[in-house]
Amino acid sequence: MQATCDFVTIDGARGLGLHGVHPEVTNGRWTVACGTETTPHAIDPDHGGAIGRPGAAVPSSAMEALKLGQVVKSPVSGVRYRIGEVLGAGGFGRAYRAQELGRRGQVVDEVCLKTTLDQSSWHRESYFGELLRRSARAIQTLDSFPLVTRRGGGFLYCLVLELADGGTVADYLERAGKPWSSARARKEIAALLRVLDELHGASATHRDITPMNIFVCGRGTLKLGDFGIARHELAGKPMTVEAFNPAFVTQGFIAERHRHWLAVDDVYQMGQLLAMLLRGDAETIVTPAMVASIDCEDDLRAIIKRAIGPRSRRYADAYEMLQAVEGTPQTSTAKLRSLQGKTVVFTGVLSLKRFDAELLALQAGATVAKEVTRSTDVVVQGGRSPRYKKGHKGTKLQQAQALISRGQSLQIIGEAEFRALTRPKA
Repeated sequence: MQATCDFVTIDGARGLGLHGVHPEVTNGRWTVACGTETTPHAIDPDHGGAIGRPGAAVPSSAMEALKLGQVVKSPVSGVRYRIGEVLGAGGFGRAYRAQELGRRGQVVDEVCLKTTLDQSSWHRESYFGELLRRSARAIQTLDSFPLVTRRGGGFLYCLVLELADGGTVADYLERAGKPWSSARARKEIAALLRVLDELHGASATHRDITPMNIFVCGRGTLKLGDFGIARHELAGKPMTVEAFNPAFVTQGFIAERHRHWLAVDDVYQMGQLLAMLLRGDAETIVTPAMVASIDCEDDLRAIIKRAIGPRSRRYADAYEMLQAVEGTPQTSTAKLRSLQGKTVVFTGVLSLKRFDAELLALQAGATVAKEVTRSTDVVVQGGRSPRYKKGHKGTKLQQAQALISRGQSLQIIGEAEFRALTRPKA
């Protein structure tokens, strides 16, 4: 198991648009990791190092640096980029401010160009960047390509990312020197939770939600970035934790009691982020005992306390935490404890795609049907369809209530209850 820490940055700027530059610790010694040979270094975690696979390491000095003013061309898109100042650097890679050039050499856009020798993390960031391409609250991946290096004909893996003008949340809070209002923090955390819900709903976890990986863009909006250690799991096959940021996990990971990263662990990091915004301090990890002193509404304090509390009592995933942040009441699921062996019908608009909802139901052991019949056990009711006039129920709900009135054991539940019944047990 490896732990990742903050990255080295230039002139004290902590990663303006920079993603995934981390040190790593293995067996108490800091190890630079990016290639095939292991070279342990007893170095300070604030001065270099990188995340990578166990036993795979190449010093950052081995990476071919791009020169100021150099123009590189993507062999994939054909777009040219002029390299500017270094935004940040570490054992894992470097990130540069860059200019996208048009056909006539004119500047089209300003971007962040990140280089690395670690093919695995490059693939992951490209994959999740494509997955969240339409998400307005995720840092957008604009281009992804390998470059052949001059040294030995190897590859330098490049990502072109949206440039976050405001830097990271850590930068932003340090500059502002004051806490956010409850209303602003609630709004921005809810927006980030919706992105995280897209990942959790697809059996993926981020694993590195820190103030250094949340970016401040136009008008102070927050965006989620750095998917270098994110993972996508197959149903029923949780992945062993390979890497994490030791400053943003609980003691269970440090002591190796927790072998798998779950959605509740992303929730812990979201709870810390919410607390940091409300306190105006990105340096201090908040403990449950400190929550009472945060100047905000009672419900936000309760949300933070639950999110960063014991693993078994946290919000199970981003959707459940989002429900609490937005103040959406949840109906008890005491009468229905499992979807195993049940026939489920969906009606109305859900927050996730119908295909994904049906997949969750199937993974929970249910059978999915298109129409309400006497064999139906559960109807999952989403939002009202725009086709129905106010006060009118859809056909499926009318059929379900007619069957209930005749004595059929059929239950109508909301999306929150459905999510609770389909999420994996911690």
